[in-house]
Amino acid sequence: MLTKILGPTVVVTASATTQTVTVSNTVQAGNLNVIKVRIASTQNVFVDFGKPATATGSLMLPQNTAEHFKLDSTSTVSILQAASGGLVTITPVA
Repeated sequence: MLTKILGPTVVVTASATTQTVTVSNTVQAGNLNVIKVRIASTQNVFVDFGKPATATGSLMLPQNTAEHFKLDSTSTVSILQAASGGLVTITPVA
């Protein structure tokens, strides 16, 4: 899927401690409350939006995948490793 990148990519090393990233688009034409992100991971990770990621209540992003998400009411993404190590990239997109 082709997407226009609207801000800097944040690279996070997945760890056993929840990490939270605040995402901001450099261009927010029209709707200032909606941010879209592409999250890609080299390892299984738990992902949540607006609250800390947990192993029991968060979405699991499988290794070597990239998914797009629309953040309606928050600008934070939390990451928690499901397996040891791995890199996660979070990129604001159109």
